[in-house]
Amino acid sequence: MSKTSPHLTSKYEDITPLTPVETPRPMSADARKKAPGGNKPPQVQVSMTMPKSRVGPRPSSKMSNRKKFIDFGGFMMKKPKTDQPWIQRNIPYKICHTFVLDPKNKKDEKASLPIRCSCGAEEEEHEPGYTKDAAIVEWNPSLHVRKHNGSCFGKIKFVEEDGTHQPDYVRISDDMMSRKSGSMRVMELLETRWRLPRPNLIISVTGGAQDFQCPPELEKRFKRGLAKAAKSTDAWIFTGGTNTGVMKLVGEAVRGTSFGSQIVTIGVTTWGIIKNREQLSVTNDRKIVRDYETKESKIRRGAFLDPNHTHFLLVDDGTQYKYGREIKFRALLEQKLSERYREGNFTLPQICILVEGGPNSIKTLLETVKLGNPGLVIAGSGRSADVLAEAYRLSTPEEAFNKDGEKITIRVLSESSTEELNVVVSKKFPNMKPEDKDKIHREIIELLNYDKLLTIYELNDSKEFDLALLAALIRGNKDGTSSLASMKLAITWDRPNLADSLILPNSKFSEKEKSDLLRIAIIEDKPIFIKMMLDQGVDMKHFLTHGMLAGLYNEIDKSVVCYKKLRKMSEGGSIYNFQASAKKIKTKLSLIHIGMMMEEILEGTYQSHFCSKEFRQNEDDMLSRPFENPYDVMVFYAVFVESQEMAKLFWERSRTPIATGLIACKILRYLAETQKNRLKRDDENEKKLLICADEFEALSVGVMNQTFKDRNHQKELWLEVLQIKHRSLGNLDLVQLACTTEACNFIAQGAVQTLLSDIWLGQIHAAQHWIKIFIAACIPFIGPLALMRFTKISDGTDPDGDGQNKTKEVQVQLEEKDTELELATLENGQEVETDAGQIPEEMTRKRKLTAWEKVWYFYSAPMVKFQYYVVSYLVFLGIFIYTLIFARPNSNNADTGDWMSGSRYSGFEVYLLLYVLSTIPIEIIQIVDEVPKTFRMKLWRYMQDLFNILDVLGIICFLAGFIVKAFGEPSFQVPVSGELDLRNAHHILMIVSFLTYCVRLIQMFRMNSNMGPKIIMIQKMMIDLFFFIFLMIVFLIGYGVCAQALMNPNQGMHNANSLKSNGSIVWEIIKRPYLHVFGELDLDGMHDELQRGHCTSEGLENDSCTLETIQHDPIGQFHYYLVMCLLFVYLMFVNILLINLLIAIFSKSYEDIQADSDIVWKVQRSQMIQEYKEIPICPQPFSLIYHLFTFIRFIFRSCMGSCTKNAGDEEVDETAIYRVSMIEAESREEYQSKMEEDEEISASSAYKDLKSELEAIKTMVRQAPAAASSSVGPSPAPPNSIDTPLRPPPTASKLTRIKPMRVHMDSRISPYPNSDIKRFKIPDNKVSWLVRYPEYAPVDYTSPDIADLTSDLVDPGEITLKTNIQFNKVNYSTVNNKRWTIDRTSHHGVYNVVDGIPQNPKGRTGMIGRGCLKRWGPNHAADTVVTRWHRNKQGEIVKIDGLPVLEFVAIFRPSFNEWAIPGGRVKPNERIFETIKREFSEEALANLSRPAAEQASILEMLSEHFKLGITVYKGYVDDRRNTDNAWIETIAVNYHDSTGKSFSKFPLQSRAGQVTESGSVGVQWIPIDHNLDLFANHEWIIEKVCYHRDAYNPIKEPKRKESELWMTGV
Repeated sequence: MSKTSPHLTSKYEDITPLTPVETPRPMSADARKKAPGGNKPPQVQVSMTMPKSRVGPRPSSKMSNRKKFIDFGGFMMKKPKTDQPWIQRNIPYKICHTFVLDPKNKKDEKASLPIRCSCGAEEEEHEPGYTKDAAIVEWNPSLHVRKHNGSCFGKIKFVEEDGTHQPDYVRISDDMMSRKSGSMRVMELLETRWRLPRPNLIISVTGGAQDFQCPPELEKRFKRGLAKAAKSTDAWIFTGGTNTGVMKLVGEAVRGTSFGSQIVTIGVTTWGIIKNREQLSVTNDRKIVRDYETKESKIRRGAFLDPNHTHFLLVDDGTQYKYGREIKFRALLEQKLSERYREGNFTLPQICILVEGGPNSIKTLLETVKLGNPGLVIAGSGRSADVLAEAYRLSTPEEAFNKDGEKITIRVLSESSTEELNVVVSKKFPNMKPEDKDKIHREIIELLNYDKLLTIYELNDSKEFDLALLAALIRGNKDGTSSLASMKLAITWDRPNLADSLILPNSKFSEKEKSDLLRIAIIEDKPIFIKMMLDQGVDMKHFLTHGMLAGLYNEIDKSVVCYKKLRKMSEGGSIYNFQASAKKIKTKLSLIHIGMMMEEILEGTYQSHFCSKEFRQNEDDMLSRPFENPYDVMVFYAVFVESQEMAKLFWERSRTPIATGLIACKILRYLAETQKNRLKRDDENEKKLLICADEFEALSVGVMNQTFKDRNHQKELWLEVLQIKHRSLGNLDLVQLACTTEACNFIAQGAVQTLLSDIWLGQIHAAQHWIKIFIAACIPFIGPLALMRFTKISDGTDPDGDGQNKTKEVQVQLEEKDTELELATLENGQEVETDAGQIPEEMTRKRKLTAWEKVWYFYSAPMVKFQYYVVSYLVFLGIFIYTLIFARPNSNNADTGDWMSGSRYSGFEVYLLLYVLSTIPIEIIQIVDEVPKTFRMKLWRYMQDLFNILDVLGIICFLAGFIVKAFGEPSFQVPVSGELDLRNAHHILMIVSFLTYCVRLIQMFRMNSNMGPKIIMIQKMMIDLFFFIFLMIVFLIGYGVCAQALMNPNQGMHNANSLKSNGSIVWEIIKRPYLHVFGELDLDGMHDELQRGHCTSEGLENDSCTLETIQHDPIGQFHYYLVMCLLFVYLMFVNILLINLLIAIFSKSYEDIQADSDIVWKVQRSQMIQEYKEIPICPQPFSLIYHLFTFIRFIFRSCMGSCTKNAGDEEVDETAIYRVSMIEAESREEYQSKMEEDEEISASSAYKDLKSELEAIKTMVRQAPAAASSSVGPSPAPPNSIDTPLRPPPTASKLTRIKPMRVHMDSRISPYPNSDIKRFKIPDNKVSWLVRYPEYAPVDYTSPDIADLTSDLVDPGEITLKTNIQFNKVNYSTVNNKRWTIDRTSHHGVYNVVDGIPQNPKGRTGMIGRGCLKRWGPNHAADTVVTRWHRNKQGEIVKIDGLPVLEFVAIFRPSFNEWAIPGGRVKPNERIFETIKREFSEEALANLSRPAAEQASILEMLSEHFKLGITVYKGYVDDRRNTDNAWIETIAVNYHDSTGKSFSKFPLQSRAGQVTESGSVGVQWIPIDHNLDLFANHEWIIEKVCYHRDAYNPIKEPKRKESELWMTGV
């Protein structure tokens, strides 16, 4: 049992002591009987609290109770009721209260030594009240020293400094760290009173206490490195605190940086050795800031405090002028901090740095190392540090066993090395005694046994000091040899370079450890480490379970915008309670809260399964389940925690990058809006969030544009990307999602607008003019058939109408890599390349429309609907005008000739009623179809549109007026005089309704590209005008009231009882200033008002009181001119200042809208198209019949719901979803590569600009000596460094993990293959077609072998007007009664055709014509990358750097003398898969030289093994055969055998003549374990295969000339 600590003595009862109090520990009955005292209560554990306070669990969470307690290292302690400062009550120091003569004075009383006490202080230096007893022979600290509390604390103001830096200090007893209560109070001093941030590292610097000479370069590196390491790791630095030796060096290091004030530097110093310490020990005042001088002192002994430290702990043991009294206190403090900030099994890391130092410094370092803390020795700093560095150099490592039997490495000194070391010790310590030298030697020998914990840093070390310091910590991790702790330290300090160079190469982490490290990296927002862990093979599907995601959300920082919202949601939802740490208990966030927040932000767009009924009922079971798309989920998490880099990192791996980017954009804009509405706004963070939102929208737009560009000729594919509905998005497609998230740029891009145009026209051919469509609409049924052209529709459905093809059941195997593009397998044996942009033939087969289908598609086209609705609306307004202006009121007694004569309502009014009633279902449907789930949110979103508000207002006013008429007189003639009645109400309501419908007509113009932006301008200007009116009202009311009061001062007295007269006064106050704004001054009216206010009634009647008489009256004259002055000032401010301000505001709004007018119009257009796509075919009021029929059908289906399938229950096509995700992944990768290429072009351009500037400087330098040579003779040549060619700077890959392929290196090599023709030489900066190059004169060459071919399947030698070649399209031709298909589209989108001749999309090659290629434009090919794992003789997979090595089938091309991937051109009518099998069988298996039966067998074998592969590349090939007008494009597909058994059956055989120069076989399995030099860009394809297979990648930059590597024409 632990014993109770002794109480503080009564000598210092004024200090409220911390008394140990007992906490019961359970004991069994038998144990109590055996314990001393029998059945007495057992002994207890000690827990610190205040005296007479109750000990127990943490107090209640109520704020009233919490205010009475303080958190004290995990214990709750009652706050004392006193006004004394906390430090004065809890931090004592020591004083000597008994003078005992120093024995030195007794031995030599005649000497001139001052009389001193044994404590080291002179007699006058003792505190008042001390005692002096000559009988005491020996001074005993326990008897002659007592503790004392006083005001020896506060802040130090160094007089010689500027006073801005005032470090905290406290004088503290030396035994505070020896007792638990004292150590707890020291911890509270550091954390609570001084508010020091939590450290991640303890750096203890020891060494020479006297000034020493350090090499300038070493001193510079030490200062810079120490400050950098401390700042980057949030470390605390501990030193001796004085302004001498190494302490001064450390102070200069932390203060000499821009962030020095942020580095916690604590000086632990002995109080008795401080000069001018009396300035810090004043006790007769309450000053907190103490003035301290560091230049002069009466005392010669001791040292001044260093002014660059941030805090001082002045350790006092009651002695004076005795060094080293703080050593034990400092060691215990550092050890306590290390234990206090423990995380699991890992304590806070510590390191001891030795700089110079005396003999005791070696002992200090040894004691540190014995505790398991690493030490870093600065070699070259002097004395002890140099001795240790030399001993380390002379020693040799040997293996040994420690006391636990574990194998360790120690260093041993030989006899000769020992002699050399003794020489060094004698040199560094010349006056040392022999016994002291032996002691140092033993300590050094013992230190060398801790080889792992000892690191020597030398000046010639290539590492910076901060990296060496952190490397020493990682190397000497005291928590075991496991690299897990070292990796955690690297993550905490954000040092990926150390992790990559020191930890990962020598570590093998388990899956659990990798997941743990990934979790730490995510929580601490370290994207580089996240990528590092993902590259290490962390399986996100296994890592990211629902429980893990919930844990990550519970670790989010309180400063993020979404934190408060999540906490509010957790207060009302299902929550969990858990203890997050030893100090805090908080409420755990549930995933339900996350789902609720996302649905609220996205207004129902994102239907989170966290909020589903199934998840709520089985929440505990769901926590262990993984996510199907973990990267998508992590993108949203990263967005919520406002980590842009992390979000982009996960987005790069997302399976649905377009939708994920749009949702992330919406969330970020919501967070920015929330930040804007806070009382404490953070404009910087708001701007950052908006920029990040724009970047995510740009990423989505870029991927969609890339999809549209690459598959422009395959419209079905990119349309499928836009139109497929995502279940997780509330069954919305990308266009609807973009509208919901207000992604205007996405809506305005080409693919979406093309889709909207197709929706707008339906199946009507795009070449039809709108006037022709209108004429056809005016001729029912006959017009569409006779005048219209229609597009063909897909014939991919079953004629039976079941909507599925009987043989098209596609089975897709999902891979973990979201960028792997796979081949799907059909049940009938056909292969369809779903990811490479190939779709089944049945999906692209077209047919013409039947007559009935033409009629149906014509009238269901939104454009035709729009025309009908516009006509019906104009008819409605015309009848409404006639009813209001020209129609006569009906009478029961008169026949008006109307078909409803005798009724209260005319026939036109009934038509208007039916029209208005028919608009009600449309508005209801519009509200119901809004995206949000709740009716309140639907209604709110519906009311955001001004035109919807006008619709509601118009309907209400019309129906109200219609009902009011029913209660009026039969004739219902509107009275024009007398009192207001129902007839006037009816008339006014109809006028208001008509006005709203007239304004509603503006919406019709939104489809026009010119008028649409103007409508947006009007809306924005109305908002500006609304706020401007408030500003103008201030001047209007001010002037109006003052002018009225001056002109008629007594008007209110006469009209006090007349409400009507008072209303007229208010009207005059408002009317007159308002009319002044528009130039209506009404001076006559002002004069009349002035007369009425200043003349009597008699004077007004007999005209004796006129304006002239008033102007001669003193009061009247003063009032008149004052009113005129107010009028002048008012007109100046309003007509000049405010009106011009309003004009400026309108101009700014106009410019803003005009700049984005195209985007604004496209967004408006999309909204209109979506609206007219859903409305009924028949216009109003006939649509009322359709709505009635729909309602009856709904009732019927509701009653027969169990037997009738709901229209919304659509089956999800998993195959289509997978195909779309693969297309998006491929487009994202291509988009990232394009961005990387653009960055490299920009970097190369900047390099060339810099090079040209340096060339100019070089020319000036060379000309200067030449100019001076005429007078002073020849001058030396310029330095060689000027002539040294400047190498371009490397560019780092930001968005892709594979360096983009270099192009036009081989395409510019001369001579041309199989010829002596040389190309026109092109400089690197002239390759691009965008760069003007008038001197460009390419060589025209077409190989005679190709030119002599007369086959119709080979392009003619020249292109003329009669040549039937359609570039950028798939061409069809019939030869010998057989139809042939030739693909002339490019994988890179649309290429330029100049004068009928195609142009190489990658730039100039120095040659025109076709060369040896058969086709103008793209010549399509296919390459087959067959791989397996490279194995040794034992059958084990060979690994390099921990990654497995691949090997692939390579063929030798004798004509180019290079190894290549098997492949060849795609023949007409040949599918990619057929080309792959044919070329591989011919080039790698020599199939053409085999018998027919064997050929069929080989093809069957390839069909069996080539069922599933990944498309690793699709695009341009940098081939030597390319020209300006003909080039090669390929699709490279990788087939991998993971077992090594399948592909070993391939009978590899080279064709005749296919032999290398050395005579080896021309077909081989080549391991990818060295840098390969392959044909064309095949190295880059192999590199991509290595990435996809997570294999070792040795491929480097292609071996080319420097001039070919850096060019701008990419």
